Amino acid sequence: MKRISLFLSIIAVLFITISAKAQDNTDKVLKFKNDQYEFGKISFGKPATYTIKVTNIGKDTIALLNARPGCGCTTPNFKPNQKMAPGQSAQVQITFNGSAMGVFSRYTDLEFSGGLRKQTKFSGEGVAITENTGTANSLPTPIKQQLN
Repeated sequence: MKRISLFLSIIAVLFITISAKAQDNTDKVLKFKNDQYEFGKISFGKPATYTIKVTNIGKDTIALLNARPGCGCTTPNFKPNQKMAPGQSAQVQITFNGSAMGVFSRYTDLEFSGGLRKQTKFSGEGVAITENTGTANSLPTPIKQQLN
């Protein structure tokens, strides 16, 4: 039993090391804009969207293969298998459905040819907006306390 545990531990370490190397190499051939995006305050229940720009700064053509959201509340929009020659860019539009009340962070993994991966993140704060004033300051006391 100890041998099996040791074997599985070694496999896990190797997998993490290989994944980290692929991530390390990603920044050498791809440049990202908005890969760590901050929404600030957004209205609870209302979708919010931003765009990640990826530019190939390497010497070889790279394809954007997939964008995998970390949860069902996030929807990526992109052209699968889009090829980027050196100097070219691609865009991934990320839409969050606004389902979080309070501070939140969500992730999307971008997958590229050659085993390259990049984990992107967006964060913000979901707040209740009243229709009367359009500000969070006019919220009822129990909701204000939940937000603090």
